[in-house]
Amino acid sequence: MSQATATPSANDPLPAFQAYQQQFIDYVRDPAHHADVPDTLPPSIEVYARLLHNKIDASLRLCFPVSHELLGDTCWRQLVQSFIKHHHCQSPLYREIPDEFIAYLLQGRPPLTVPDFLTDLAHYEWMELVLETALPAYSDEILPIQDNLLTRIPAPNPVLHLLRYRYPVSDITPSDDYWKSWQNPTAPYPHESIILAGLRGLDDRAQFIQINTVTARLTEILQERLHTGEQALLQLAAEMHYSDPKTILPFGSDILAQLAAQQVIIGILKDS
Repeated sequence: MSQATATPSANDPLPAFQAYQQQFIDYVRDPAHHADVPDTLPPSIEVYARLLHNKIDASLRLCFPVSHELLGDTCWRQLVQSFIKHHHCQSPLYREIPDEFIAYLLQGRPPLTVPDFLTDLAHYEWMELVLETALPAYSDEILPIQDNLLTRIPAPNPVLHLLRYRYPVSDITPSDDYWKSWQNPTAPYPHESIILAGLRGLDDRAQFIQINTVTARLTEILQERLHTGEQALLQLAAEMHYSDPKTILPFGSDILAQLAAQQVIIGILKDS
């Protein structure tokens, strides 16, 4: 009979190389709570940890300038240190550190006092990077708009995200005392939900356009790239329980024209 292989227990000590790796990681993640460098680690780890923290901090400040300024240097530094200490990144790529920071904020409140609107604000700032670097969602041939959008399939911007926030993120600025005094607010910040169409314009720059729920739903239908402008509007009217769906067409045509002016629609699909 073959000899049974012992199953490692959770209480078994780690092999020496894994114990060293864990000690190295623990120190790099949280050097502030290690008064002295453990004897098993090289003295240069202090410099390495400081450079790593500074590089991550600089990257995040660049992507989240408004969040950084509103929090202030001390709170911001504590937040970044908490991120490095507690978050387990899913990507090894340095350029995706802002993505990981957003993932950390979305997982739950960090163990320090931050404003309620921080997650929404940081996500809004991060979306500028996303929009400027995202690959197009489709590569169908697009023709210029030369006739009525009602009779052709509109081509939505291929880099387009509908963003829903609990707070008016586009209005939050460090120069506004209402938001800057988040540590001592006169009352809790009320939810003022907004919807933004985030897109990459023809100049390759990120743009954000505030829209209402009806326009947002119409945009979702258009993103399917299956409907002419008229078909999309009639579907919208049916969803809104219009008694006569065709009554939506006159002002719906104006909405389509406005979306084209805002580059939410950038043309018509060929062969539509």
